[in-house]
Amino acid sequence: MLKKIYKNRFFKITVIVTIALGLVFLGYKNIYETKASSNETMTVKEEKVTKGDITIGFTGDGQAEIPVVNLDFEISGKLKDLYVKEGDEIKKGQLLAKLDDTEYEKKVKTSEVNYNKTLASLEQRKENVKLTLINEKQKLNDLKAKLDQLKAEYQPMKSLESYYAKQEIEFKRINYENAKAAYETQLERYEILSNSNKDIEVEKKNVESAKINLELANNDLENTSLASPITATVLNISNKPGETISTPKDSSQITADTSHFIVVSDSNKVEVVVPVSELDLRKVRMNQIVEVTFEAYEGERLKGKVIGIKSLPNIDSSGIVTYDVKIELDEGLGKIKSGMTCSVNFILRQQKNTLIIPNKAVRVVEGKQVVKVKDEGGNIISKNIKTGLTDGKYVAVTEGLNVGETVLIENKKVE
Repeated sequence: MLKKIYKNRFFKITVIVTIALGLVFLGYKNIYETKASSNETMTVKEEKVTKGDITIGFTGDGQAEIPVVNLDFEISGKLKDLYVKEGDEIKKGQLLAKLDDTEYEKKVKTSEVNYNKTLASLEQRKENVKLTLINEKQKLNDLKAKLDQLKAEYQPMKSLESYYAKQEIEFKRINYENAKAAYETQLERYEILSNSNKDIEVEKKNVESAKINLELANNDLENTSLASPITATVLNISNKPGETISTPKDSSQITADTSHFIVVSDSNKVEVVVPVSELDLRKVRMNQIVEVTFEAYEGERLKGKVIGIKSLPNIDSSGIVTYDVKIELDEGLGKIKSGMTCSVNFILRQQKNTLIIPNKAVRVVEGKQVVKVKDEGGNIISKNIKTGLTDGKYVAVTEGLNVGETVLIENKKVE
């Protein structure tokens, strides 16, 4: 009996202790959760649905280069006239300068005389050959007539040997054979002369040589005038009238003390050179569209395209390999100066003029994309949407929102 009572009391005490511990645990949990929740704050940021571009690509730092052109006389001489000055805007085909052409005019006249002499000599040679052939033909005809006559005399005598003295027949035979040999020799000579144009070919070569010399002399005379091949701006002029100008050195380097006569900039072209890493180079292709932002015009994006990719690498002291990519700008040509630094965005994919919202506004609920929207009455509602391209910060909305709507971005902050 006592044992049974003891067991019941022990069971009751155990239950009471268990309940007490549970209450303590629940109380501690509630206190902790209350404390934790009191340290969390919710911030809400409102963003408008706008239209814009979403671009995926990679960037590189570059520098503007305005292409320059070296303008030089192709011949040497004394500068006679200079028609432009540094800073002038020049047009394509405009006359810029002229050399003293006195000696070059003399050279043209001398070359003309030599050319005309070789032409006359060729015509004379043709006439001589023609006359020679006529004379040789006449000799051939005369020998043929003589041969025919001797043949007509000799053959009957030979067939009637009994009627003629042997000495007479032999005399006719010798005359006939000599006439035949003379004819054949003249025939061979005539055929050689008829088929041989050696003398005429020599004269023709002389004419061609004289013609080339005349053309070169005329070219030199034309080259005493220097015209611009492009519309451009004059950057530098190295000589003054009266100074002697020599032929230029084979160098494309442009410096303040350049040896080139005139240096101009192509006012219709601005290029940007961007070193691209070997890892990103595979993403670059010819005519690829790029967006260029210059530090001098922050926030303004200029369009351009890739026009060249160098094959030879640049390797810096730390071993980093890059390849120069050349870009031609499509706009902003008037305000960009050579040497300006810029950031170039190589576009891989782009969605233009589309609805965009911040990425942080989009949540996934039960496998669907959802945003919270604040309507005109201030009510918060949830909307299902569909998205497209994202650049990591903004995302294109293809369905579910309209431009001008307000989406909410909720951020929990623990204090």
